[in-house]
Amino acid sequence: MNIRPFAPLGIAALLALPVAVHADPLSVFQPTQVRAISVTPSDARALHALPPLEAFGSVRGTRSPGLDEVGSASEASQNAGFELRLPGNVPAALAHDVHYQVTQRAKTSFTFDKTKAAAWARLHKVALTPLPAGLNGATYTATLEPVAIVTYGTPPSRKREHGVRRGTFLAVMQAPLPTVTTSGASLRTLADWFSAQPGIPRSLVAQIKAIGDPTQTLPIPIRFDKQTATKVTVDGVQGLAIGDETGIGSTIVWTKDGKLYAVGGTFAQSQVLGLAENLK
Repeated sequence: MNIRPFAPLGIAALLALPVAVHADPLSVFQPTQVRAISVTPSDARALHALPPLEAFGSVRGTRSPGLDEVGSASEASQNAGFELRLPGNVPAALAHDVHYQVTQRAKTSFTFDKTKAAAWARLHKVALTPLPAGLNGATYTATLEPVAIVTYGTPPSRKREHGVRRGTFLAVMQAPLPTVTTSGASLRTLADWFSAQPGIPRSLVAQIKAIGDPTQTLPIPIRFDKQTATKVTVDGVQGLAIGDETGIGSTIVWTKDGKLYAVGGTFAQSQVLGLAENLK
């Protein structure tokens, strides 16, 4: 399970974050469900080709949170600031090889600057849509609390050990959902403006906006030419199963009680779901 951000997810998260009715600080973004959205190869290429946020303003704070490895689940819980939930039925062949990692708390702010945006547009001969009122100078601050990642077994980069097939592993990720605050124009205003610019795939924008209440649903980009996605019941809530029954790899993603969970590895979907159902 790759824990690095998938580029389209950044756009999806931006478009799906909470709506601010006024310029007051936003409430915590706490979706109660996850939903798959289709991302085609051309969508992925278009999103990767988009300019960085620095082209439209200034970015301050943490760009990439540090990742610390610790020696036990209790130490990981202490560093993360919450009690870890781990599966009670990890296969014995994997349980002997367990690693605990926790990211550092990250806080990043973006301030929109119409002068920088106009300069970038002139340089690249792009006609940007007019700025809505209040967007220039507006600041958006995202805070990501520590993310705990626990892996069992032998990832592909490690050699064969103790008879475990190379590449056989399980990963469990959990973290509080992010918080986002704004001063100036609402986050929805920023998202709507970005989504109207040249280069943003229209079909992707339409899917995200069709989700409905953006405070309740987290969109997960899926390459349906390579992956499958089905709704499942997990941990007493609705989640999303990504993968298939081939055993190449599957992941279960869900949100519950203000946290995001993901359990995945080199197992069939039914096996990963059984592990996700056994978080203690």
